[in-house]
Amino acid sequence: MGRATHQGGRTAPSTLASLGVNAEAERLYRHLLRNGPVSPRELATALGQSPAEVREHAESLAARQLVSRTAGVPERWAAAAPEVAVERLIGYRQGELSRARAGLTDLIAEYRAGHRPGEAPGPVEVLEGSEVCRRRYAQAVANTTRELLVLSRPPFLIGEGVTVDVLGVLDRNVHCRSVYDRLALELPGSLKDITTYQAAGEQVRVLDALPVKVLISDRTTALLPGGDDRPGQWLAVTGGSLVAGLVSLFELLWERSVPLTSADGSPGVDDTGLPALDIQLLGLLFAGLTDAAIARQLETSVRTVQRRLTRLMARAGVDNRAQLAWQAARGGWLTP
Repeated sequence: MGRATHQGGRTAPSTLASLGVNAEAERLYRHLLRNGPVSPRELATALGQSPAEVREHAESLAARQLVSRTAGVPERWAAAAPEVAVERLIGYRQGELSRARAGLTDLIAEYRAGHRPGEAPGPVEVLEGSEVCRRRYAQAVANTTRELLVLSRPPFLIGEGVTVDVLGVLDRNVHCRSVYDRLALELPGSLKDITTYQAAGEQVRVLDALPVKVLISDRTTALLPGGDDRPGQWLAVTGGSLVAGLVSLFELLWERSVPLTSADGSPGVDDTGLPALDIQLLGLLFAGLTDAAIARQLETSVRTVQRRLTRLMARAGVDNRAQLAWQAARGGWLTP
């Protein structure tokens, strides 16, 4: 998750970190949203920052068109409406992802044009056959010693006869981060497995639609499918620049993804006062799952999910789910 910002004596979750806005700049933006145009001197006093820091953060926000100077004396800073300014930044990031995806497709196409299947020239090896791909995948996981990065979406590679010991890797204190395609969370039983990995230390996020799936081991080796039209073919990449490019793609997708809040299933409540089941329900809702998919993962009925959401909206004093999301973010309900 992004760094937290301090707001009115409590910690509020950072919502702009994935858009390139650091925590202190976001504090300034939130202050302007709440208080209207404010002079640099007043900002420095309210935020406990030096005038130079205020100027630096304000100018960085102005470069992203999140704030602007007002006319008149003394000079004041004013916040742009978030529904316009933030939406503009989100659109820019989506464009970056589209360009990254196009670049990856070009790399794969160039490789295929220059090499015959089965060859292992230079930094890329073609793996043919589901069994070969599965075993290489399990081997890459088992050999990881420092960091494991995964973009995961259906259909999954691992099948019968091959065991991937993710828990064993986590037991060795390997730093594991995974971004799941939303469709992966809709598969029966998937949430139980993911929750188990989270409890063991894996960091999990969700994105509405992943452009590719890949496993990166220790930032030195990457495995990814050869293409949707070749289900039995994967590529094993060991070239430094190619793996570095895939790591950059992972980090970009990680910034855009939504943290998946887990719950231990206990009947108690956390420090927000919300039952653990409600925390998990909100995490799945904001990850983009439908009411029916949430009900399947929580092993309950759609009516129960809807009843809990209605109760949460009443608690937050809001009328719809969009407002509930905003209130949950402001109140830190989904902060582990």
